[in-house]
Amino acid sequence: PARIKPALPEGFRQLNTQVAGHNFESSNAEAIGLLQDYTGGCVLKPLGKPECGERELRFYESLATAGASGDNDLALLRGHVPRFYGPLKLVVNQRERTFLRLEDLTRDMLQPCVMDVKVGKRTWDPAASLNKRKEEEAKYVQCKQTLGLCLPGFQMYLPGDPDQDAEKASILRRGRDYGKSLSVEGFKETMALFFNASTSHSKARRAAKELLLQEVLRQLQDILKWFDSQRLYHFYASSLLICYDYSRLKNQPLLNGHHRHGEQVEGAAPCSPSTWVRVRMIDFAHVYPAEQALPDENYMFGLKSLIEVIQALLHR
Repeated sequence: PARIKPALPEGFRQLNTQVAGHNFESSNAEAIGLLQDYTGGCVLKPLGKPECGERELRFYESLATAGASGDNDLALLRGHVPRFYGPLKLVVNQRERTFLRLEDLTRDMLQPCVMDVKVGKRTWDPAASLNKRKEEEAKYVQCKQTLGLCLPGFQMYLPGDPDQDAEKASILRRGRDYGKSLSVEGFKETMALFFNASTSHSKARRAAKELLLQEVLRQLQDILKWFDSQRLYHFYASSLLICYDYSRLKNQPLLNGHHRHGEQVEGAAPCSPSTWVRVRMIDFAHVYPAEQALPDENYMFGLKSLIEVIQALLHR
C-alpha cells in the first residue's frame, strides 16, 4: 500500500519498522502512528487516550526513578524495557501532541526483523467496561485461550533462494488480520518462519539460527525470572517486541563449526548476540498495581508458552 504522508516536523519521519498499534490514516488526521527521530536515534510513541496515555507515561517515569526511591524490584525491570528519554511535544498534522521518547530497538540493524507478541489470556484491565471485556475476549480467540499469546504483526526478511545473498532478501509484512486468523499450529509455524527456523541451508546458517533462538530464550527467561519474584504490577494488553538483524544470520564467524566466544574475526562484527537480538517489554497503558500483591499469573502463562514454543523450534 502507498505510504501516507502526514505533516511532520523537520527531523522526524514515520517509523518504517512499526508492525502493530495505531497508525497514520489518510482519512483521519487524528490517527497518529510511531515516529522516528533519525538524528537522535529515538522512536516516538504518541500518548493514547488521556487515561491510558497518562498511565503509560507514569509507568515509564516510575521506572526511571526506581532504585533511587528504594523500588529495587522495579529497577530490575529497566533492562527489559526500551530506555525512556522523557515526553516530547510535537506538532503533527497541524496539532500539538505529546509523545514518549523511547529507545529505537532496531538501531544499527541493517535488515531488522520485528515481531509484536501480545501476552496474556486476559487482555482487558480491571477498569474495562463489560463491552470492552467482550470485545477483547472475541479477538485472537484460539491462540489467546490456548497459549495466552496473540500476534498483532511482524515484518521479516525472507530468503528466496538458498544461495541468495542476504542483501537480496525480500521483506514479508503481516498485520493484525493475519494474526486473528491463526490457529495454535499456525502461530507456531509463523514463529518458525519469523526466526528462519523452518529452513536450514549451510552449516554456518544453521548455527546462526541456533544462536538467535538461544539468545531470544535467554532474554525471555530473564524476563520470566523478574516476574517470578515481582508482586508490584499486573500487565494487561502488554506486548513483547522481538527484534533481530537478519543480515547477521549470514555473518556469524565460525571455527570448526563452533562460534568463537568473545573473539572477533577480521571483517566480522562482534560476536555477542545481544548486539543484534533484542527482546523488550512494551505497551504499558494497562499496567495496574498487583491485586492483593499476587504474582501476575496471566502474563506469566503467556510468557511460559512463548518460551516453550521457541524451545521446540530450537530442538526440532
